[in-house]
Amino acid sequence: MRKKILMTFVLLAAGIFMSSQAFAAWTQAKGSAYNQLTLSYYKTTEKFTTLELDHEGTVTGRSGPIITNDTEEFTSTKINYYSEYGITDVLTVIFSVPYDWQKSNDVMKYTDVDGPSGVGDIKVGLRHKLVDNLVGTGVLMSAQVEVKIPEAYDHGDPVTELSLGDGQYDYEFALKFGRGLGKGYAWIDTRYVYRDYNHQHDPSYFKPSDKFKVGIGGGYAVASWLSIRGAVNWSKSIGNAVVNDDLIVDFYRAGKKSSHGDVVIIKEDLSLEGDSLSAGMDLAFDVSSLVPIFKETFPSKSIVLSYNRDIPGLGDFETKDSALGETWSITFVFPGKGIFPINLFAQN
Repeated sequence: MRKKILMTFVLLAAGIFMSSQAFAAWTQAKGSAYNQLTLSYYKTTEKFTTLELDHEGTVTGRSGPIITNDTEEFTSTKINYYSEYGITDVLTVIFSVPYDWQKSNDVMKYTDVDGPSGVGDIKVGLRHKLVDNLVGTGVLMSAQVEVKIPEAYDHGDPVTELSLGDGQYDYEFALKFGRGLGKGYAWIDTRYVYRDYNHQHDPSYFKPSDKFKVGIGGGYAVASWLSIRGAVNWSKSIGNAVVNDDLIVDFYRAGKKSSHGDVVIIKEDLSLEGDSLSAGMDLAFDVSSLVPIFKETFPSKSIVLSYNRDIPGLGDFETKDSALGETWSITFVFPGKGIFPINLFAQN
């Protein structure tokens, strides 16, 4: 059962690929929109952990070197809608909603279902352009606030069930930087994520650790119809996760040893203080340039193929107490005027 519980929170923290557009600093022009539909497939069968385990999976230590442990296979097939809309030239509203099909080998051992499916965590936010040319460097700077809303699904018992999200609100505060570079561009995204308490199963409750995140990426147009993009994203736990005594008792009843205290819950079962480092690459195809007839007839203006993987890292940038997963995705982009789906077939 332990391996099943582990995956409840690892997925959103370290595994799911996000489009580089979500990290970009630029705002949309007033009345303009950027919309995309992404189909992604995430898989993990391993985890980076600092807990020391014997051959039977029993915890023998809590502060060991980072090692890789096998876990039961977990997959997530997701359709995600992401949208940006320019309220003014300097203020953009952001919205995303996923529909997720999860599958866990561990779940299938104990139930007659693969795993949960449905709408996961919804995100809404605002991005405000602060300056076009930061101290004469040509760098654009924006600020962004974003809220993760866990109201679209029922959060299962963290001791025994998988869920479509981690069940509590998150609040993200970001400073974003971007600069055009001829046929290319580069961006940096820095953000702090405050993660609220989860009281879905009172009197038991917990709080995942807050996180500091940095993303660096860019892209280059190698042809009129093809761009190559890449990104590296680092997420560092602040180390302030909390679990209350009632939740600890629930875990003891599920077979944990009292001598392990709350450390096993935080680090292993719920991964509430995981660090992660991931790298990804995109191939973006401009459909209207590649096949001219599609310029006026094909609703998607570009198609993006992406691959993202969690990597070990070094020193302070190591992945630990988090999943080792990889994601493949295909994205259909719909830029234009008006809010999706009004602009689906709009001419630009």
